Amino acid sequence: GRWAVNSMLIASVVTIWHVFFDTLSGYAFAKRNFPLKNVFFWLILSTLMIPSQVTLVPLYVVTRQLGLIDNILAVILPGSAAVFGVFLMRQYIQTLPSELEDAARIDGCSEIQVFTNVILPLCKPAVAALAIFSFVRNWNDFLWPLIVLNKSVNYTLTVGVAGLQGEFSTDYGIIFAGAALAALPMIIFFLAFQRYFLEGVRMGALKG
Repeated sequence: GRWAVNSMLIASVVTIWHVFFDTLSGYAFAKRNFPLKNVFFWLILSTLMIPSQVTLVPLYVVTRQLGLIDNILAVILPGSAAVFGVFLMRQYIQTLPSELEDAARIDGCSEIQVFTNVILPLCKPAVAALAIFSFVRNWNDFLWPLIVLNKSVNYTLTVGVAGLQGEFSTDYGIIFAGAALAALPMIIFFLAFQRYFLEGVRMGALKG
């Protein structure tokens, strides 16, 4: 139960941060003008070519220097934003008519009000797709929690279930029960947001 709570806490917090930061960044790159905007965007996008395994050692060193080893914050903080989410939201927000923002500004809306009252409601399909991808990825994350979490009480569900395999014997009933428990929240999460997710896929498949 504690492993499931840890996984739910980590996946939920990281998903919220992803939606918040990635949507703001996507809006800035899609609709705002600032110096070297395209340079910064392509520089950020180029980090997708760097394998995550390459950054494990420096990330571990930084985490250790911050004193976060064996703390769930060590799993939450590195995943606060994702390049894929920035790219997804930027591409989606670019398709929204700029006339809606201009009309909101004429009506006296500030930039924050334009984002929260105009852009964000129109981005529900993309936000739902981003939330599903982020939640599933962080719920299933295994390698990084395995590296930074040492005590059993801090394990995520994936790390805990993997640790149930014994050296000489294995209780497959417990492992299968843990695997079923690990799959249940993802199914519920997808069913809750499937309408927006499917709408985002459908809108992305059509042009004009």
